Amino acid sequence: MNALAVESPSMNPAAAPPALAAYWAETRCEFLRALRNPALAVPILLLPVGLYALFAAVIFGEAIAKDPSVGIFMFVSFAIMAVTMPALFSIGAGLAMEREMGLLRLKRAQPAPAGSWLIAKIASGLALGVVSYVPMLIVALATGKLPLEPLRIVAMSAVLLAGAIPFCALGLMVGTLASGSAAPGYANLLYLPGCYLSGMFFPLPASMHWQVPVWPQFHVGQLAMHAAGAAKFEFIPPQMAVAALVGFTTLFSAVAIWRLARKG
Repeated sequence: MNALAVESPSMNPAAAPPALAAYWAETRCEFLRALRNPALAVPILLLPVGLYALFAAVIFGEAIAKDPSVGIFMFVSFAIMAVTMPALFSIGAGLAMEREMGLLRLKRAQPAPAGSWLIAKIASGLALGVVSYVPMLIVALATGKLPLEPLRIVAMSAVLLAGAIPFCALGLMVGTLASGSAAPGYANLLYLPGCYLSGMFFPLPASMHWQVPVWPQFHVGQLAMHAAGAAKFEFIPPQMAVAALVGFTTLFSAVAIWRLARKG
């Protein structure tokens, strides 16, 4: 007598719901695509940790030894670069190229969950931020340049990684508005001024304080300083920083959605 055995997904560990499998496959491919692009992976993954090691361990090592809060400020500054650069540049440049080649239309025609490519890009940008951030954290702890308790480090790390979300939205906006060849240039035009004009790397004169809140980097830094307990470098309440980042994310996402709906 022959019996038919019907396997359920719970009986087969390798099986997964089709929707989850599609999201995972899309995210995995997007992540590997970014890592295999030397022009993208090398700068965004090695530049932050290299600059941090140079400035924190070599140039300003004595200043950090005299004032540990300087070490926190320097770590947060380069950590913001580490988590936000992958979110902006990998998403913006990749999406712009796919739009230009017509791949978005192809993806919409495929039997995949709606928006899986979008979620994959955001997840990949955040994952690249983690890959860029962890080596810098290891260097800071190994050299003793980050004088914080473990719980403070965990809280600060969570805030920094969450702070990459507005830059994912900014990358989506750039990718939907610019061409493939122009997207990296526009991303630099939006990103680099904010690194300096937000006071991320050095204090600004009082005459320039009025424009600091218009840069997302400033608000990410304020939340990270609050999580680290560095009251010396807190200039606005954390609630205001959260509200500003939510506003930036909403604005950038709305522009990207409008552009995608208007013309893919």
